[in-house]
Amino acid sequence: MGVVAAAAFVGLVLGVAALVLSLSLLSGFQNHVLARLAEEAPHVLVAPAGRPDFGAAEGAAARLGALPGVLSVTPVVRGRGWITARGQAVPAVLAGREGADGITLDPAQARQLTVLPGEEVTVVSSRTRLSPLGPVPVTASLTVTEVASASTGRKQPEAILPADAARRLFGIPEGGATGFELRLADPGNAPVAAASAREALGGSSTSTTTWQEANRPLLLALRLERVVLFATVFLVVVVAGLNLAATSAVLAATRRGDAAVLTVLGAAPGVLARIFLLAGLILGAAGTLTGLAVGTVVAVALDVTHAIPLPAQLFSLAHVPFKPGVRDLLAVGAFSLLWSFLSSIVPARMASRVDVTEALRAG
Repeated sequence: MGVVAAAAFVGLVLGVAALVLSLSLLSGFQNHVLARLAEEAPHVLVAPAGRPDFGAAEGAAARLGALPGVLSVTPVVRGRGWITARGQAVPAVLAGREGADGITLDPAQARQLTVLPGEEVTVVSSRTRLSPLGPVPVTASLTVTEVASASTGRKQPEAILPADAARRLFGIPEGGATGFELRLADPGNAPVAAASAREALGGSSTSTTTWQEANRPLLLALRLERVVLFATVFLVVVVAGLNLAATSAVLAATRRGDAAVLTVLGAAPGVLARIFLLAGLILGAAGTLTGLAVGTVVAVALDVTHAIPLPAQLFSLAHVPFKPGVRDLLAVGAFSLLWSFLSSIVPARMASRVDVTEALRAG
């Protein structure tokens, strides 16, 4: 009996600890991804609805900057065009920003154009202007100042150029913008800030996109990944629960005589069932709590000591992060205790249906 109980206890401890470690590892990477998104992507993107741009006279930037929780408001002049160099041309999303100098290309764009920082490219707008020879596209010659990867969360790379050059390319009046990027003190308040921005700028004439909405497929994939991992690794706890059920069944078989004596003394079947059920729950609770403690301690130790390094040239992290979360620990503990309870029900009910005469004769 002691060996079977020990095996069930150890199996439950290992299963719970493995689940805690797996979720801590997943949380570490997911928290890093979410932090990168919140750091690099605009928390709220405000754009005009039903018109091409915000005019300078509207004072939109000042009204947005006065909203609670808004740290900064960045005007953006965005449009589509082509970038040409050495007879090559690539389509691109062009984003004009204040303070930009020259043009910043994505590595894929620079590779297709075979250009390096310091070389000149021609940006061609989809807008045309009249000339003696007829309509010709609006162009601008800019020097490549940097080749840098797009920030996290961008669906497609952008070429960054000065806002004034972008306004000339897309026919935006001086001081106008096709949108504003808001950064907030708390990125989690993006939906509230988006609603406030729409109200401040006239409601139906303004559209907003939060960083959660812009990255909805990625956030959904992260949540689905957590559910799938939990369900997969929880199978270890299920197997440990079956061992617990076997332990309860062995206990019920070896204690039939004691159960018969208690029945003769007046114990109802429900009382016997609760006794054996309590025994299974105690073993399950001990294994669950020990597994939670072991998994948390190991996860924290691996994270603090940077025990698992990562190659810096491939990842933006120097080591594998482990972040045990309170919600994950509570969920693991609750599901493990529930499974321990369910695994103990059948053996407990079997023990409560003891045949007194046969049990006393066998004893």
